[in-house]
Amino acid sequence: MKFRSKSFQDTINYGKKFGGTLIGGEVVLLSGSLGSGKTAFTKGIALGLGINENVTSPSFSIMNEYIGKIRLYHFDFYRIDDKLEIEDLLEDYIYKIEGVTVIEWGEKIISRLNIYFLVHFELINSNRLLTIVP
Repeated sequence: MKFRSKSFQDTINYGKKFGGTLIGGEVVLLSGSLGSGKTAFTKGIALGLGINENVTSPSFSIMNEYIGKIRLYHFDFYRIDDKLEIEDLLEDYIYKIEGVTVIEWGEKIISRLNIYFLVHFELINSNRLLTIVP
């Protein structure tokens, strides 16, 4: 599935629609350059999961947890390059029945996972092309 986002709000809205389809246990990998919309899309996923908190990038904390009708574990692996460290961080969160795990810079662990959604963000002029691959 491909979507063209023309604004920050469009990206949030696509994330909200996508988030509304999740039931818990999913892993969503986000890939794309800095500023391409990964955190905005995650804000939308949170809204779709019934989370009304302000979702921010966990660049320095590595993981933020949000509670709604379904729990959201939001990771950012931008600053982490050690694959063993990443695996240790995910051990308690991946495929949790009651939660959804969203990982920015998810391409860093894609080879270690069997089941996931991949959402790729590409900047094209002032628009963003979002490609979702189950």
